[in-house]
Amino acid sequence: MIRGDSSDYELLEKWTKDFDCQGYKSCEIGVREGLGSKIIMDNVINNYIHVGVDPYGNLKYQHYDNGPAYTADYTDQMRDTMLKDFYTYRNEGKFTLCNMTDTEFMNESKHNESIFSFVHFDGPHMSKDVMTEAIWFANRSAPHTRFVFDDHKKYEMSIIAYALTLYDFKTVEMGDNKCLLEKKK
Repeated sequence: MIRGDSSDYELLEKWTKDFDCQGYKSCEIGVREGLGSKIIMDNVINNYIHVGVDPYGNLKYQHYDNGPAYTADYTDQMRDTMLKDFYTYRNEGKFTLCNMTDTEFMNESKHNESIFSFVHFDGPHMSKDVMTEAIWFANRSAPHTRFVFDDHKKYEMSIIAYALTLYDFKTVEMGDNKCLLEKKK
C-alpha cells in the first residue's frame, strides 16, 4: 500500500483530475513513499513523464525555518519499496526517480531545458528552499501550469505566492495543508 505523510490528498486528486499537461513533464519534490506521485500520475492527462526528486539516505538537514537540523526517516529501504511499488509506472515510461536533493536536481544541466506543467512541492520546508524551487520551476513552466505546495503553513507561503505573481501565477485554492497556484497564458 502506497502511503502519504500529510493530508489534503483529496485536494491533490481534485487538482490533478484530468489536468492536461500538454505533453510537458510533471514533478514531485519529496516523493517519500509515493502517494503524491501516484495521485498525479493516475489523474493528469497528456503527461510526458513524471519526475520524482528525493535523496532518501536519512540525510540530516534543517527542515523548517525555526528549528534544528535532524535526520528524518527517509531510508534507502523506503526508496527501494517505492520503486518496487512503482514498477508498472516505471516499466510504462511514466515515472523516473532522480535520487538526489532538490539543489542537485536544479543544478544538473540536463534538467535546465525541461518544461513542467504540474509540480508538487513536498520536499524541504524552509522558506528559502521552497522559494528557490518555486522560482526555478516558474522559469521552466508551461503556458498552463499548476503548482501545489504541501505544508504551506510551515513556511512563508504568502511571500512565495507573491513572488510567483511575477510569473503570472495566482493562488486558486487553499486547504488546511496544501494550496494550489495556477498560471494560464
